Amino acid sequence: MPKKQNFDPVSVKRFGWIKDRLNPITWIDGLIALGVTLFALIVYVYTLTPSLSYVSPDGSELATVPYVLGLAHSPGYPLYTWLGFLFSRLLPFADVAFRINLMSAVMGAMGVGVLYLIIIQILPANYSSNSTTEMTNLGRAIAALCALLFAFSVDFWSQALIAEVYAPNLAMIALSILALMFWDRNKLPKVYFLFALIFGLSLGTHLSDLGFAPAFALFTGVSILNQYESWRDRFKNIFTHTLIGFVGFAIGVAQYLWLPLRANTLNDRFMLRFAPTSLKGIYNYTLGAFSNLKFAYPLIAIPDRLVIYLDMLRQQFGLLGFTLGIVGLFALLFRRPRYFHLLVWMYLIHVWFFIQYSVFDLEVFFIPVHFIWAIFIAFGLETIFSGMAILSRKLKPGVKQVGVFSGVILPAMLVAFSLIPLTKNWSTNDLSDDTAINDFYANVWDLLPQEAAFITPGGVLGYDAFYWQVIYDTREDVLLPTLPTPNPEAAQIKGRDTYATLLALMRRNGPGALPRDLLEEGLWGVPVLVGEQPGGLLSRSLPLMLIHLTDEPPELTVDEPNPQITINADFGSVILIGVDLYPTTVESGGYIELALYWQSASRQPGAIPRLRVETLLGERTLEQHEIGFSQLERYALEVGLTAEDVIVEKYAIVIPSTVAPGKWTLNIRSVDFGDDPGSIVQLSEVNVVDEIDTFERWFASANQ
Repeated sequence: MPKKQNFDPVSVKRFGWIKDRLNPITWIDGLIALGVTLFALIVYVYTLTPSLSYVSPDGSELATVPYVLGLAHSPGYPLYTWLGFLFSRLLPFADVAFRINLMSAVMGAMGVGVLYLIIIQILPANYSSNSTTEMTNLGRAIAALCALLFAFSVDFWSQALIAEVYAPNLAMIALSILALMFWDRNKLPKVYFLFALIFGLSLGTHLSDLGFAPAFALFTGVSILNQYESWRDRFKNIFTHTLIGFVGFAIGVAQYLWLPLRANTLNDRFMLRFAPTSLKGIYNYTLGAFSNLKFAYPLIAIPDRLVIYLDMLRQQFGLLGFTLGIVGLFALLFRRPRYFHLLVWMYLIHVWFFIQYSVFDLEVFFIPVHFIWAIFIAFGLETIFSGMAILSRKLKPGVKQVGVFSGVILPAMLVAFSLIPLTKNWSTNDLSDDTAINDFYANVWDLLPQEAAFITPGGVLGYDAFYWQVIYDTREDVLLPTLPTPNPEAAQIKGRDTYATLLALMRRNGPGALPRDLLEEGLWGVPVLVGEQPGGLLSRSLPLMLIHLTDEPPELTVDEPNPQITINADFGSVILIGVDLYPTTVESGGYIELALYWQSASRQPGAIPRLRVETLLGERTLEQHEIGFSQLERYALEVGLTAEDVIVEKYAIVIPSTVAPGKWTLNIRSVDFGDDPGSIVQLSEVNVVDEIDTFERWFASANQ
């Protein structure tokens, strides 16, 4: 028969001053959870990425694949794809990438609201038998504070702004925990089925959630053992819940049977090696994927890896949050033993696995345990304030003053503390002006000639270009050889004017690399368009650059330079003689064409000018490059270059769409080590406008 109590009797014996029971979720809690969710969502939307972004190297693929119900890279992310399909097809505003970014914001904000409800479930309902309201308000303030601390932690916030799986996955984890807690209160089999179903579905946003299964199973078993006195009832209920849980979980996991149905949409050479077209293929594409990254470090390296994780944790919540989490962790052990084992085993298994995971974006994999740490912080705060309440009652201060302070003023102060990470991390996570990819490709499609071939990386890394043709049928006359097949052949581009991105040419090995025989050896690469250096992992060292591939060397020198604007600026090793600029009036998001005329300051035979320069609009960096775009040595060897030759660089620069209309100075400066970075040389003035009418465009052209 069931036991009468529905709480942990051990904690009552040890801490008799607390009536240890679960807080029910009232309509007030529902409103606060909704308020926390909406507040986080408003901030996320305000800082949301407008479209494609390089913050995640997978972002362009994950913004494209859901729209066409394609198959993403391993392990496939079925649930994410289906949710993305709904967001991308049903929302009537903005472009598709924005809608997928918005899905991350909505799901991330939902996870924050659910975190509040989870904390409310764990915290004690009241601190004394004769004073409940003010302390309940304090508990709600603690829950809201910790939910918002997590919402505006630097790593989770960043993932709620882009097309990535981590924010939606966090929402699924949160819903799984909340459903399990609901079941723990009422022990209804249908609620446990719901929990198991949600947990199974969560694997479609990230397969690593499977590591939480042991903690969930342990919590279920302990909860049933604690509920029933008879071993017969215990075994019966364990068997029943195991069966119910298996069915619900299996239904959720059955989403992965969708993988072989869409395997034909893969165009990544590395992914095709493990195409999920058989049971073995499905395993290799899911649980067997990235085996070289798992447990990649020897045991001797574990302490160092743990230090790396602890520093990441400090970055999320600061030293104070770290300390409060430790307090809450130990308090949870004594006051909520079952929840301690649930959360701590979830935490330890996840940390143990990922501190041995060898990836360059390791920080995002710890978001689920940062979520759990926020719960520890809440319990640590509650423990401290409950101790203070006991002390205040012993000292017998004025009851009215204490009630007003603990019931109104202190909760308001606590919630206000959530503004600290909000303001601290705003500049880091504000991606509302991350338009570099959109601006670049809008001009790429405008500049490419008819029937051109446009070489981009294959697979995941090529979707910044694929996006436009897959979703919007942009420039269907332009051939993207790596889009229909990951193994394009040279015959496909033969006879076409060929262009490429710098990333495609530099990607020699690994994901996205081109077949070695696709392009002829010895081609010259002539820069045509340079975009603003985007942020993110993918482009830390490679700018957005459109390059024209030719058999013939470019014209890098002129005999009689006649620049429109005379500069004669001395940069030490070289002299900038002058510049051509067209047009001087440009739409925001458009491009200007430049010609820079350089001459070596050295008169020694064979001297090759070397200088790295930066072009700026006002104080905003547009691009950086080495004079001659790293082609001068080859040009000197194959064509010839003397110290008297004037080098001319002709290329176009994108004017970011986030530049405010008005008159701006176009500047250039050296960024070489040892040169004065403050010496800026003005080239010309550029008038940036929202939109140029036909007459103004014609007038600007006629006066060049």
